[in-house]
Amino acid sequence: MYPIRLNLMSQKKQQYARGIMTMGFIKNTLAIVFIVLCCFAIFSIISQAFLQSQFADITLQSLRTHTSAGEINAKIQKINAIIKQASAIQDQYTPWSIYVTRITAALPKEVNINHISLKKKEQLFEISGSVPSRDSLIKLKEQLEALDEIAAVNIPLSNLTKQDDIPFTLSVSFVF
Repeated sequence: MYPIRLNLMSQKKQQYARGIMTMGFIKNTLAIVFIVLCCFAIFSIISQAFLQSQFADITLQSLRTHTSAGEINAKIQKINAIIKQASAIQDQYTPWSIYVTRITAALPKEVNINHISLKKKEQLFEISGSVPSRDSLIKLKEQLEALDEIAAVNIPLSNLTKQDDIPFTLSVSFVF
């Protein structure tokens, strides 16, 4: 069913009215499209500002993390270098005090020590001193050879030719 219309206007005016209605429809459609585009643009601008602030925060946090991690890595590398140096020094260290105390404990009371020298490369311990008799010198040699750490004790033959008041120099080789 069609509504009843009275067409009291002329044909020209009717076309003009239709044109105005079509223009009004187009104008309203464009206004709606424009409003939707404006809302979308406003939403995009607000989103851009929010996302830029979030990106700036993430970048700053990443920079802080990277900087602190770099500083920590540099400190760790310095500590590792110091530990390597300390390990190298400790590898070269020989605890001579243990050997010196064991050797001095093994010395008879009548032995007088004048000089002690340690030679790590040759693994030698040289003792210079004097003993009252040849028996004391032989007793000293035997007591030193009885120690587990000592491989051999060398006494020059010239030291064994004297009978009393013998100056001596012993070369004691170690087993490490």
